[in-house]
Formats: sequence, C-alpha cells, structure tokens
Amino acid sequence: MKEYFEDLGNNLSLKDRAYQNIKLQIIRGNLKPGTRLLEEELSKAMNISRAPIREALNRLEKEGFVTIIPRKGATVSHITAQMIEDIFEIRETLESLAVKKSFGKISIEGLEKLGESFKKFIDKPANTENCIQYLALDKKFHDLLSQNCGNKKLIELLANLQEQIHWLRNISLKRISLAGSVKEHLAIIEALKKKDEELIIEVLLQHLERAKESSLVEINSWSTTSE
Repeated sequence: MKEYFEDLGNNLSLKDRAYQNIKLQIIRGNLKPGTRLLEEELSKAMNISRAPIREALNRLEKEGFVTIIPRKGATVSHITAQMIEDIFEIRETLESLAVKKSFGKISIEGLEKLGESFKKFIDKPANTENCIQYLALDKKFHDLLSQNCGNKKLIELLANLQEQIHWLRNISLKRISLAGSVKEHLAIIEALKKKDEELIIEVLLQHLERAKESSLVEINSWSTTSE
C-alpha cells in the first residue's frame, strides 16, 4: 500500500494530508471498492499517527468514499447502480442550474481551446493512459462551465460532486468512447456559441446521460462476472 501514497508537502495539516492522499488513491482506482483501510497500515504507509488517519476516514465517509462499520473498521465504499443514479441525478440538476446562471459569462475562447484539445483524442485508442488524460480534460471543461455562475456554494457542491464522478469514470475507463464523447463536448461548445440556452441544456443533459449509462454498464458487468 505504501507505493500508492505521495508526498504532498508540509503545507497541509496531518489530517488534511491523510485525507487528500487517501481520497486521491480512491479516485485513481488504486484503492478499489471493498479494500480494507486499516488505520495502522495507513499510518505506516504515510508516516502519520493514527489520529489524523481516523479523522480523514471519518471525513471521507461523509463524502461517500469510505464506509465505516462499527467494530469492523473502514473500507473503500462499494459502487452500486443506485449510487450512480443518485450522483448523476444531482449532477444534472446542479450543473444545469450553474450553466443557466453562467449564461453569457462562460469563456467561449477558453472552451474552444479545450475543444481543440478534445479533437486530438478522436482517433486515439481508448487505453488507460489516454483515458486518464481525457478525464482530466473533461474536468477542466465542466469546471469552466460553472465557475462564473456567481454562487460559491453551488461551485463548491459541483467540485465535490466532480470528484465522485471522476472516481466513477476512472473505474469504468474501458467503457469510455473517446470519439463519441468528443462530439458531445463540441456540441455543447457550438450551442454556447449560438447562445441558445435551451439547446445548451439539451446537449449537456444528453452528454451526462451517456456518461451515466457507461458507468451503469460497467457496474452491471461486475454483477454478471460474479455470478
């Protein structure tokens, strides 16, 4: 386990360092759903006492990344179809609201630059390295859609939700269709350039629905494999 954790520097408190490190490895898929998170083992791996580890695990439980069972300890949370449905239902509502509130203030120039970066992935194979790079680009894109909504709490909620989405997408990397996803992002950019609010929301929701379905397909494949 020690090889997963990184030196995040001394600018963070011990509990924040433990929190960020564990969450990062969960999102990346290095700590997979169902993995036991033993305080002693984590403490040795990060060279941090157990108290900050415990605080970090409690915080991650509140965010849904970790499940803590009394007298049994903590594990990385299992991802279920209902969890995916719930996360995307919230995302569709909040991101649509953020885009509406950002209407006319979103940097088209910034989106077009990201669009050019997206186009480079159309003919690339959907291997792990390319998909990880693509997901980082996707996050920048969606952050840009909402960052000018004028509601700090909404931006904060979406940022937290994006981390869970990133986790889901990392786990279902092999289900990502790069060419299809690129076309969806470009369609959103074109709708924004036309200043057609109804079309913007329509193509955004279509994109989010497709992302949800690919995650659900991956989860269903796990159930089939285990039978």
